[in-house]
Order: sequence, then structure tokens, then C-alpha cells
Amino acid sequence: MQLSKFLNNLFSDGKVRVSRTICDFDASDLEVSTQLLAEFDRSERLEMPAGLPDLNEETALWAAQYLYRSIQFVLLRELDANSMDTNLRRYTGVADASAIWSADLLFRHLGPLLKFSSRISPDDPLVHNLKETAAAWPLSSVGLNIRTNVDTRPILNSPALKTIYLDRIIAHRDLIRLGDAELTVLRETMGLYQEQFWPGLELNELTKHD
Repeated sequence: MQLSKFLNNLFSDGKVRVSRTICDFDASDLEVSTQLLAEFDRSERLEMPAGLPDLNEETALWAAQYLYRSIQFVLLRELDANSMDTNLRRYTGVADASAIWSADLLFRHLGPLLKFSSRISPDDPLVHNLKETAAAWPLSSVGLNIRTNVDTRPILNSPALKTIYLDRIIAHRDLIRLGDAELTVLRETMGLYQEQFWPGLELNELTKHD
């Protein structure tokens, strides 16, 4: 019950433990983990904008395993890059709105993990792997000073995800996330209250320079 215990601790108090060896998660562990992810998804919806996409259990379970393995690679320094390629699997599904929301249940924790691992060894293959993953999931990596070249329309076309995304961009003053589409929706959202939401932001200047 490695993964399910990890998730239970992550969702309850944020203090997690991982095994000192890399072993496959057994079927019963993955089943319990899926149930925990569904419960956490339901509880998160109570605090989030209405109309969130459905939970994609497969994506959420992939992200949970990726997060667990990443922490193992931070702590178990004897593991090599080949082992990392095998155990930190890339996402192979479609990154639609449902997948983006489901991954974010876990990947909102990528930021502290990336900062911690960067302090230990900034050129470590794990750091590059985490940065690539963060760039692939823009909703979860706002504020990490990471550019993303993926299509953000699945986020911006979902009113609930768009609200979360813009709230995070404004909270972190993340200028590098302001592409043309983001500038447009940000201008619409802030309207006459721009100075209250983001004092000093010059949207017209950003558009002109870009």
C-alpha cells in the first residue's frame, strides 16, 4: 500500500513518505489510490469554481505515480538516469480539460519539489525531467518561471479552469504566461479593475512588445 498511503498523507497533512526501493505498485494499492483520488477530487470541487471537467482517473493515477517516483529520485541519489527514464513515464493520453484538471490534483505540488531538487543539483537529469513535465502542464506550473509551448485553449475554453488559471497568474504575477490568448481573457476579466487585481501591469505595453 505504498501509493495509497502516500496519497492519504499528501491529502491529509501534506507530509509524505516514500519507499527506499522502487517496486511496482500492486493492483489493490492502485485500486485504493484511485478511490482516494476520486474522494479528493470531490472535496476539491467544493472550493473551486463550478463547472470543472470530470475527473480522468487514469490521468490522476498516472500523475500520482509520477509524483511519488519523482520524490523517490530526489531522495535516493544512487538511482541513475536510465532508471529515471523507466520509472518517470511520460503522459501518453490526450491533455484535454479533464486530463489537465485531474493532473493538477497532484501536479500543484510540483513547484516545491522542483525548487527543492534544483537547490540540491540544478543540472541533475531529474530537474530537467521535472521542468519538462511542468512545461507540459501549464495550469499546474504557474509561478515556476517556466515557459510552456503547449496549447492552453483547453484551459481557456473551460470557464472553471480559466478562472483558476488566471487567478494563479495574477497571484504569482507570472508575466511569461501572458500569451496573446491569455492577454485577451485577462483584459476581459479585469476590465476597469486592472489596477486593483494587478497594480502596475501595463497590458497594452505587453501586447506591443510581444
